Amino acid sequence: MRVERRQPTLEQRVLHFIQQYHLVSSQDKLLVAVSGGQDSVCLLHILVKLREELGIRLHVAHLNHQLRGAESEADAHYVADLAHRLDIPATIEQRDVKAYQAKQRISLEEAAREVRYTFLAQVAKSIGANRVAVGHTADDHIETILMHLIRGTGTRGLRGLQPSVTWQFSGNSLTVIRPLLPVSREETASYCHYHQLMPRLDTSNLSLSPLRNRIRHQLLPLLKSYNPRVVEALLRTARIAGDDLAFLDKESTR
Repeated sequence: MRVERRQPTLEQRVLHFIQQYHLVSSQDKLLVAVSGGQDSVCLLHILVKLREELGIRLHVAHLNHQLRGAESEADAHYVADLAHRLDIPATIEQRDVKAYQAKQRISLEEAAREVRYTFLAQVAKSIGANRVAVGHTADDHIETILMHLIRGTGTRGLRGLQPSVTWQFSGNSLTVIRPLLPVSREETASYCHYHQLMPRLDTSNLSLSPLRNRIRHQLLPLLKSYNPRVVEALLRTARIAGDDLAFLDKESTR
């Protein structure tokens, strides 16, 4: 009699990934960045289910970048309502990203990222959290690898996104963890649909102005026409690059 193995649930896979890479410790207070989109909403919902097993406390952070008018306001209201329904404390604020961009003379994408992570670092410090969880998925990982290749990169760039990273910027230090890195964007969409979470749609993700969006909507589909398994090939390259760097780092400390 053949016994079929049940596939692990999304929650079980995320739990295994968190434990494998030691992303959180018991008694941690974890800040969760929630934009209102499907990936971060999926992340928050899963972490709520896992918080007792992980022994962590959660706090939601949402920043209104003031870039999309009423749509941005609606995102903030959605996150506030979601946090309330899940009984999670939340910090929801807004920043003038365009003013920061003009002052720093950088791209809008760079300005939004710097303002967002400065906000997250400040919130984490104020609530006593030592790290923040973000909703980056395997798709973001692939897009990052391609972005690095296009701009020019060495072995470190080929690794793509890492399960955790500590950033130092503007006098702030922030440890960012990515529990959804083994999960696809398609899976987060299915998860939200199944749990009737109705995440928000950021229409700016449909614009072809940012390089990442052009990679997502144009380059990846083209590459798949040459190699239907190009995603697996890129992930394999990232793993090899990571293994090579780990070996070199180990040897250099001997």
